[in-house]
Amino acid sequence: MRKTDKKTDREIIQQLTQVCEAAKDTHTGFIWLTHEVNYQRFPQSLQVVLVFNDDVSEAVLLSEFRDLIPKVQAALEPVIGQALSATQIEARREHLLH
Repeated sequence: MRKTDKKTDREIIQQLTQVCEAAKDTHTGFIWLTHEVNYQRFPQSLQVVLVFNDDVSEAVLLSEFRDLIPKVQAALEPVIGQALSATQIEARREHLLH
């Protein structure tokens, strides 16, 4: 990873951390988020994954996911220089062992 890639990755992490911390308190079932990126194909390769509790209903998950997409896009736009496509943001469930 080049020095500029590391700087960009730190900025992405910083922005996503802010979205994550705010979303934990305001979005039902939201637990955490992460990202993956291949800097040789940046920003098209950037994928953001929003993780929800397995106990939340499908309807609630979809509603909360739809509400979070523009928040992720707004947070990352200054870093990547363009709007992140909604197709680059996905929701997953975290399966917890009880």
